[in-house]
Amino acid sequence: MNDYCMRTLLPALLSFVIAVLIGPKVIEILRKLKAGQTEREEGLESHQKKTGTPTMGGVIFLLPVVVIGIFYGASHKEVIPVLILTIGFGIIGFIDDYIKVVRKHNLGLRAWQKILGQLIVTILFSLYVLNFTDISLGMRVPFTSIVLDFGILNIPVMFFIALGTANGTNFTDGVDGLCASVTAVVAGFFAVAGMHYMATGAEVMSSAMVGALLGYLVYNVYPGKVMMGDTGSLAIGGFVTGIAYVMQMPIFIVIVGFIYAFEVISVILQVSYFKITHGKRIFRMAPIHHHFEKGGWSETRVVNVFTTVTILLCLIAYAGL
Repeated sequence: MNDYCMRTLLPALLSFVIAVLIGPKVIEILRKLKAGQTEREEGLESHQKKTGTPTMGGVIFLLPVVVIGIFYGASHKEVIPVLILTIGFGIIGFIDDYIKVVRKHNLGLRAWQKILGQLIVTILFSLYVLNFTDISLGMRVPFTSIVLDFGILNIPVMFFIALGTANGTNFTDGVDGLCASVTAVVAGFFAVAGMHYMATGAEVMSSAMVGALLGYLVYNVYPGKVMMGDTGSLAIGGFVTGIAYVMQMPIFIVIVGFIYAFEVISVILQVSYFKITHGKRIFRMAPIHHHFEKGGWSETRVVNVFTTVTILLCLIAYAGL
């Protein structure tokens, strides 16, 4: 088997198989824990039937990525930093989910606790990168040869990007198959970018994430048998940030992760306008995918359109490498 297969096809296939095989067992365990989703009463009527669907299902794709990462970690410098952010953010999400759906405390972790946890994980990531690798925290500017380096401000900038990306992936997880489908495309882009920049570890991790998410989608496409919860959505936010940074590509997240940004911005605009106008709304409902559902789109149509937009944006980003 040639080196290309070892870095791309093999991780993708292995992670897909692992995700598909462990899926039923994970769902069974979550059912026994009574880790069921609770839909808001003021939410979409069509989503009320999701109440009781097992959440915390992000474990299904997170475990294969971790297994593949550990296997390749010793020989590929980009793998360990990505694992730090992915696992770290995933643990924060798991704790939040456990408190909410297993312990039945609706609020879960407080906002400041999540932010503090993400800050600590981001600092660990940056310390590892700076002290144990030759990876730079500089950022390539798309369509140019410019690399931005903010010096001592690199870590605050990184935390802002990590927090924004994780919030974006978290808000995107609101429709069966949406976050996983969009992220599979994003991870595919980073796999191709890894080949372009000869970042072999990035190829491995991105390919593993593609395979794991496709395996997870076997159980998450509409109607979903399981939901990823914060366990999965925050882990995805950590992964996207980490994989982008090890290739000096965090600015590219704005392009390939447009859907994530679109979801966050829609919530910020909705809340701000609601407060300013004392009750008026810009969108029928936020995050933005619910706006389209309120307008008559099915969940499947939302997923298809948002994923198609991501594919087109990834093609544009590829042109900017």
